[in-house]
Amino acid sequence: MSRDIVITPRSWSPRGEAEVSVRGRSLRMWSGIVGESALARIVEVGQHSDYAVFKDSTTPSPYRVKAPCDRYHVCGGCPFMHMNDEGQAVARRQLVLDALAEEHVEGVQVGQLVPSPDGPRGYRHVVKLGVGWSDLGRLRIGAWGRHSRSIVPIPECPVAAPVLRKVMNSLAHHVIDMRIPPYDSESDRGVLRSFVLRSSRASGEVLLTVIAGQRHRSLQDLATAVMRDVSEVVGVALHYNDDIGNAMFMRDAEGAIPYQMLDGRSYVDETLNDVVYRVGVGDFFQTNPGMAEVLYRETLTRLRLDSQVPLIDLYCGVGGLALAAAKVSPHVIGVEEVVGAVEAAREGARRNGVRAEFIASKVEEALPALVRRYAEIGPLVTVNPARRGLEPGVIEGILALKPRRVAYISCNPRALARDLAAFQAAGMQVAPLEIYDMFPNTPHVETVAILTPSGPEAPTRRAPRRTAVGRGDRSANS
Repeated sequence: MSRDIVITPRSWSPRGEAEVSVRGRSLRMWSGIVGESALARIVEVGQHSDYAVFKDSTTPSPYRVKAPCDRYHVCGGCPFMHMNDEGQAVARRQLVLDALAEEHVEGVQVGQLVPSPDGPRGYRHVVKLGVGWSDLGRLRIGAWGRHSRSIVPIPECPVAAPVLRKVMNSLAHHVIDMRIPPYDSESDRGVLRSFVLRSSRASGEVLLTVIAGQRHRSLQDLATAVMRDVSEVVGVALHYNDDIGNAMFMRDAEGAIPYQMLDGRSYVDETLNDVVYRVGVGDFFQTNPGMAEVLYRETLTRLRLDSQVPLIDLYCGVGGLALAAAKVSPHVIGVEEVVGAVEAAREGARRNGVRAEFIASKVEEALPALVRRYAEIGPLVTVNPARRGLEPGVIEGILALKPRRVAYISCNPRALARDLAAFQAAGMQVAPLEIYDMFPNTPHVETVAILTPSGPEAPTRRAPRRTAVGRGDRSANS
């Protein structure tokens, strides 16, 4: 049963709710603000914590604004949209500070938030959409709702790039018109599961991926109709996924995402800092390319690239940092588990006219060979792992490389803090952290840490002659 309570939240949850302890139980409030006394309505009582929604405040926080989206409460994709830019910046910085304190990372300063160059609107160049039925039995396409898997139509999503809004509206129109049913994995009935839309900030071109539980002739008609409607769509891919669960993609044994092209080409090109990246179906690339351009440039500047020192880019994806570094460093090695991303990185090296070596391997499996090659040289190292942070054994492998400097890019403050604590325990020093507004209106923050060994830097030596390392490895310009 719901009831009202007056609370003053003291911290932020990783999902963006304002938190406070009430009689020893955690209470998380949607649309609350830390430090603002508010009337909250408790709507869910859990085993260890409760969930509430903001109702009113007699003295509103100076950060509070009316969210500029009529789907803010039901969608839930932008938990910080009820705060102005200053309030959002304060909240994200506090999330980083709290994570460091929880892991007992001491003596590390945190800089002020670097704002997104494209602002808080229209910055997203990737949108994921679900397909389902409404309570009245009508087809719906949109975001998965806050606190549920119900589908919330978002035809005018203010954070999506304008061209993606065009594609979303075209998709919704044709799916409903063709009556292509959503897929139910438990009954193995229906067709459509979801869509992934990626647009290039540089060109405006769009790659659309259709995820279906069953193959059906209507999917070809859908691809043809959307490409006819929206000229910016340059390719429509089909990925088949009949697995039970909510995972977007099913990967094969090599980590690749199987797909077939329904129409057009399988990639878009993105340009950051005069480097052209090829981004294909299922490849990881930053959702906010404008902010990524700033982050990559400043990270490599702080890393102090040296024309005599090799750089090893772990979790390199399609070559985000590696290709940019290769313009300065004569010897760059990227390691990435997803084979398709490695192929895109190699193609990127050829197209940008740089020499870089890319290894298709899990990072922890590639590190022993890299240690044998580079430990006596003292390379520069960059890491940009998934939200879970570094896998077991990776920190030890990085330390065995005897790096001059390490740049750690993280999208999860808690995972970063855990790993920084381990690096500190091993004697690495952590420079002041830089934080970047990669996802405006959300609690997500991109953080860059520069780590250096406590002792003197390794002597500069010539990088070894390029040779094959690990499975699937070859020089991009061989």
